[in-house]
Amino acid sequence: MIFNNIVTSSTWYIVIVATIVIFFFIMFFYLLVMQIRRRRALYEKEMAELKVQYEQAILTSQIEIQEQMFRNISQEIHDNIGQVLSLAKLNLNTIPAHVSEQVALSEELLGKAITDLRDLSKSMHPEKIADIGLVNAIQQELNLVQRVAKIQTVLDCDDDDILLTNEKCIIVFRMIQESLNNIVKHAKAKFIEVIIAKTADKTLITIKDDGVGFDIEKLNNLESGIGLKSIQQRCKLINASFHINSVFGEGTNIQLTILNT
Repeated sequence: MIFNNIVTSSTWYIVIVATIVIFFFIMFFYLLVMQIRRRRALYEKEMAELKVQYEQAILTSQIEIQEQMFRNISQEIHDNIGQVLSLAKLNLNTIPAHVSEQVALSEELLGKAITDLRDLSKSMHPEKIADIGLVNAIQQELNLVQRVAKIQTVLDCDDDDILLTNEKCIIVFRMIQESLNNIVKHAKAKFIEVIIAKTADKTLITIKDDGVGFDIEKLNNLESGIGLKSIQQRCKLINASFHINSVFGEGTNIQLTILNT
């Protein structure tokens, strides 16, 4: 009887110890798995952040290269092409007016070309955008579109004091340029309106046209899709949002939302 009690007590002791050991083993295994998961999640987060940083670095480099190219082209227009046209106009001035009416017409066309090239040179030079401000730069670009493409343009902005850094202003201006370029090339529009509004923390820009519109679902197959992808890439660089709405026969509406910070 006593022996049986001893055996029973030993058995219970073994069961209790085994249970405790198994419990601690399960807890250890659980904590180990949780730690591995946390490390994996941290690793994946770090990799995602590195990927975003890498993509932003690539976009920044591409935009810096583009801006440098704009500087070079702007300088080339100002220093060479503009001077050649100016000399040609001066040369036409030396020809007697009675020789031909075509001389006067050619002089007028050269004068228009010189003006347009100067405006184009200004719009391409990033420092000019920073000097005159985003709103004035947009107005000059709309004036150029109206004069060259014969499309009526309107800028609606209650306050010229845009709360964006110079770097953001340049990127935003390029996005607007790309949008206007797409409208001129593809929309067959007669009217363009750019609306600028701002809140304490955001700047809202809307670009509207009354053109033919297009199917957004088929955008990737359109030539204009390349320009819109460029806008989306620039939006990513400055953490801005981009929304487009288009209806056949009613035109297109592009909305940009940029944080002021």
